[in-house]
Amino acid sequence: PDVISGDMESAMAVELNPWVEYEFRVVATNKIGTGDPSAPSRMIRTNEAVPKTPPANVSGRSGRRHELVIAWEPVSEEFQNGEGFGYIVAFRPNGTRGWKEKMVTSSDASKFIYRDESVPPLTPFEVKVGVYNNKGDGPFSPIVVICSAE
Repeated sequence: PDVISGDMESAMAVELNPWVEYEFRVVATNKIGTGDPSAPSRMIRTNEAVPKTPPANVSGRSGRRHELVIAWEPVSEEFQNGEGFGYIVAFRPNGTRGWKEKMVTSSDASKFIYRDESVPPLTPFEVKVGVYNNKGDGPFSPIVVICSAE
């Protein structure tokens, strides 16, 4: 942290993560040495914000016939940035227009299964997974191509 001159009565912490609880301490230093830290402040939660981190490692998993199983690594709580966190799973047959989007409301979810009897085995799909919370929609992961189950 920055060193604050001895006559200051306050300081501003910057670049904190949204929707995270922090506590603060003050340590005094002079030519003789450094004193003990103060007692911690009360817990302070920063404001919510739109999530900025999409899920990582979007991929396909094996499933049953006529299923498209989409998996990802969940976003850790410290990067969810607010209440109401979930995922937007978007997919379309490879080379087509228009995404189908499905909401996954569980913040710790790591997969989504799309079932469609009309989808032939090993059909390639373009897939991306985005994030949202009560403040709005965040970014999508890069698009990957996965195939429906055989």
